[in-house]
Amino acid sequence: MEKLKYYFCLVMDTMILFIERKLSNSPEWLKKRKKMIYIIILCVFIVAAGLGGYFFFFKKSKKEDQSQSLIQVKTMRLKKEDFIEKYTVMGSIKGALENDMRFEIEGNLANYNFKEGDKVLKGQNICSLNPKDAMTKVEYAQNRYKSEQSAYRSAKERYKVYEELFNMKDLSESKLYEAKFETESAQLRARAAQSELELAQSNLKKTNLVAPNDGILAEIIIKPGEYVTPQDVVCKFISNQGTNFEVDVPEKEIQKLSVGQKVKILSDSYPDKEFEGTLAEIAPVVKERTRTGNVKINVENDEGLLRSGMFARGIIFIKELNNVFLVSSGSIISLNDTAFLVPIVVPDSTPSEGTVQMRPCTIGDKVGEKTIILQGLNIGELVVVETQGQLSDGIKVKFQELQEDDEQVPVEQ
Repeated sequence: MEKLKYYFCLVMDTMILFIERKLSNSPEWLKKRKKMIYIIILCVFIVAAGLGGYFFFFKKSKKEDQSQSLIQVKTMRLKKEDFIEKYTVMGSIKGALENDMRFEIEGNLANYNFKEGDKVLKGQNICSLNPKDAMTKVEYAQNRYKSEQSAYRSAKERYKVYEELFNMKDLSESKLYEAKFETESAQLRARAAQSELELAQSNLKKTNLVAPNDGILAEIIIKPGEYVTPQDVVCKFISNQGTNFEVDVPEKEIQKLSVGQKVKILSDSYPDKEFEGTLAEIAPVVKERTRTGNVKINVENDEGLLRSGMFARGIIFIKELNNVFLVSSGSIISLNDTAFLVPIVVPDSTPSEGTVQMRPCTIGDKVGEKTIILQGLNIGELVVVETQGQLSDGIKVKFQELQEDDEQVPVEQ
């Protein structure tokens, strides 16, 4: 504006001087002096206005161009936060120990002592075979054993008598040896009869199918009256040794899981209740057909609400972090395996403008799409999460501060 005033005054002085010279030399100018002065002043004003408009709009346009030439970036204000990485799975509830109950011998199924769903104590008979044949075999074995025992005792007494006669030299040595061999043979037959009796008694016990632990008779498969063999599953029994939640996890996700991770289980049967669990077992092999691995989760089911076969959903808590700095992994610039930079913006006096600082940082684990910052940044600093150009230390930028839920694009490196 000072220059504009200077040029305006210079033009006015020149024009007035010119007019005065003309008026002094020509009387005709005296008649039109007043009119000419007005015309000249108007011309000067128009020229001055043009010059002023030119300088004003030129400088403004130049300033706007300079502002528009700044790289546009988006930032996020750094704060300490908690992070929980979760993985959702679906599967079925099963007993921790489910038994396919079979008889060890064949026979006709006589009866069940419990109904489906009944609780059974360890050692109680779940069901029984018709014991008639087994009892007959036991009776026969007992009689045979008694007979062989009597024969052995008789042979043993005879051998004692022969031994006394031999000592008195009233019996030949060959007769003594014959009596000895008969005694030993009778003893072996008695032992064989004893083993046969024990086997028959064992088979009689096997006509009863007993509970291996405290549990529940889950399902009756073969009805009374049917003939069963040792290969036939008669019923299913669930031991009271806990409840499992079994799921199949894709092979690429298994590496995220580890034994001991906490799990929250939800069932449609109990929409208002959450069950707690712990990841207990990860299968060492992957199923070739589905490319999945089986995972077992122990569930707290003291009330017995969850039953085998129920569908459920689980939320596995893979990692929990408290009070840490988390920065988008795309904002981190890697120089090598140990050196990392994070661009931040330091605001200046002009609104929404600032200077970039490439801050060296120490990073931690990568969690999801973010990375833990261990050292190098402070609470409240503006971290660049998106840029429209190449950034370098000390460059001026125009920034926009994003909120937590705004979409982010990785920083150009």
